[in-house]
Amino acid sequence: MPELPSTPVPAPQRRRDLQKEQTRLDLALAAFELARTEGLANLRVPQIAESIGVSTRTFNNYFPSKEAAIVWPATLRGAQLISNVDARPSGELLADALVEAVAGLYGPGSQDGLPKEWLGGFRALVATEPMLQGEYLKTQAAGERALADAIARRTGAEPGSLRPLVLAGVVIAAERAAVLHWSGQSTRSTRLIEVVRTAVALATSGTAFTGITLR
Repeated sequence: MPELPSTPVPAPQRRRDLQKEQTRLDLALAAFELARTEGLANLRVPQIAESIGVSTRTFNNYFPSKEAAIVWPATLRGAQLISNVDARPSGELLADALVEAVAGLYGPGSQDGLPKEWLGGFRALVATEPMLQGEYLKTQAAGERALADAIARRTGAEPGSLRPLVLAGVVIAAERAAVLHWSGQSTRSTRLIEVVRTAVALATSGTAFTGITLR
């Protein structure tokens, strides 16, 4: 009797989905690197497509613009944050869960599939390219709504209600403040993950979070 494989082999549809997501990521990272070296204004979609060996039509199947391509990896971090929240144990205080979920974005392996220096380079690029800022704000807004939905789901709140939206906004603002503070330091004696952890802990220490636990 033949021995069964130790790991499941992805079905053809699953393999195609994985290939599509890899192509999407390859295009996004190529757009990011080219924008850094060539300048966003000089960058053209055919150039991005050619750099990874696909057609302009293929690029347009994935992204509506070069700006959307460059910003897309930020959505992966948003998805990872939701996954981190969902993975927290039932009965844990919401404030503690959110501190650990956000800090998890800055720990080892937190940028799976992305170059090690992508996050810092991406933020620097957004800061110097105004045309990217609107696209990035849209991504941040979508991520904040998704976090609010995750908070509602884990606490039993009504989806779309005010409190989860407020709590999500507080957490995202705290993370942003931590990064700004850390980036502005001439000497960095504290790791970014610890500054993020401190900022989110400060933000979630208010009465709006008191007594709320995960389901």
